[in-house]
Amino acid sequence: MKIVIIGAGSVAFTPALLSGFSVGERYKGATLGFVDVNEEALTLVEKFAQRVSSELGMNWKIEASTERKDVLPGADVVTTSIGVGGLDAWALDVDIPYQYGYIQPVGDTSGPGGLGRALRHIPVLVGIGKDMETLCPKGILYNFTNPLTVLTQAVNKLTKTTCIGLCIGPDLTWSHLCRVIGVEKERTTAVIGGINHCHWIVDFRLDGEDAFPILRAALDELEGSPEAIEAFRRKFGGMVKRPQEPNAGQPLCTALFRSFGAYPGPGDGHVIEFYPQFIRSLHDPAKIKGHAIENVRKTYPPLTEKMKAIAEGKEPIEEESFAKELAWEHTQLLDILISEQDNKGETFYVNIPNRGSIYNLPPEAVVEAPATVDRAGLHPFALGNLPNEVLPTLAQRLAAMDLIIEAAMEGSRAKAVAALINDPYCDDIAVAEKCVNALIDAELKYLPHFQ
Repeated sequence: MKIVIIGAGSVAFTPALLSGFSVGERYKGATLGFVDVNEEALTLVEKFAQRVSSELGMNWKIEASTERKDVLPGADVVTTSIGVGGLDAWALDVDIPYQYGYIQPVGDTSGPGGLGRALRHIPVLVGIGKDMETLCPKGILYNFTNPLTVLTQAVNKLTKTTCIGLCIGPDLTWSHLCRVIGVEKERTTAVIGGINHCHWIVDFRLDGEDAFPILRAALDELEGSPEAIEAFRRKFGGMVKRPQEPNAGQPLCTALFRSFGAYPGPGDGHVIEFYPQFIRSLHDPAKIKGHAIENVRKTYPPLTEKMKAIAEGKEPIEEESFAKELAWEHTQLLDILISEQDNKGETFYVNIPNRGSIYNLPPEAVVEAPATVDRAGLHPFALGNLPNEVLPTLAQRLAAMDLIIEAAMEGSRAKAVAALINDPYCDDIAVAEKCVNALIDAELKYLPHFQ
């Protein structure tokens, strides 16, 4: 088996995958290909992988190059976790729009920041998909790069390569609700659908019974009505006396749940960028602006130092936990591959072209929905219709995807401006035009199609 990791220098991606690949005999003797445009990062991950392979007896064949065409031939699985322009470009996605009044907690999916990131990444992902058509035509591309929806849609639309977007968001939201009501996740079921970073739990059950009334009562309790959930505690044994996790920081998700009857996720930081009209009334703009970038700036340097120490033999490798703190959304890829190889038929949340999963969203738009995975491949669920209350925002966002793809591939400033004008963030056409042009000008070295 050959697995190629594009963007292999990521300290929040590659070590955790290698940790999973190094457990047991499944990937012994596999070929691992690493691609990164940063030669220093590429050398580091190559040394890291060589030490893991040697000490844990994996006997991996390791290929590494700054040119993906050197590594892609014969790949069965390709992953992408890239950041064109790195943290500096991401900061521009947030800081420049802020000068025009746009407040973004994350800035990687919706709004002007999501647009800027899409313009940089779409041509690269499409190029990878086209290379795979000839170099590894049977390979599947698992994309972790944001903005996940439009990138996954671009590859599936413009190439013959099958592209599946992966994000752990739905599981995070489901787990969060379990902690709010104070029960083990194994006792619950959830039905979740929507688009990446704005999915909706439309059915939530505890021991087979509707758990939304319990969730409402738990939220009431958190807001000062301790008696609200007592009736449920008497009915459902094993519920904790106090919720395990306060819902602090999620006022929009809570308000939308109370209004719509479905719970959105994965948290206000992402969801509020689909409903930016509520940012100033629910949050302190100065506190939430760019908080995701600040978190990365704090957490990545020590992880990089640990990775260097392991690569250089200064720290030991603990076989099943040397990258435990990095186990994040990408590690679900390990479970997907095992479910396929062992014909297990397990369920995962994936981002794929709709084609009947969600009846009242466009058929070719990429949606986030559950699918089972077995030896025959991926089998999406038919979720039926999402509630009408959640459709306007999802439909508006999805309707702009092809426009954004055209803007990126054609290098069209006019289409990029049109995309932002159609975004809920926009309340002034002239300001939107100035913002988009300022963003493109600042990031021009990462945008060859616009030069």
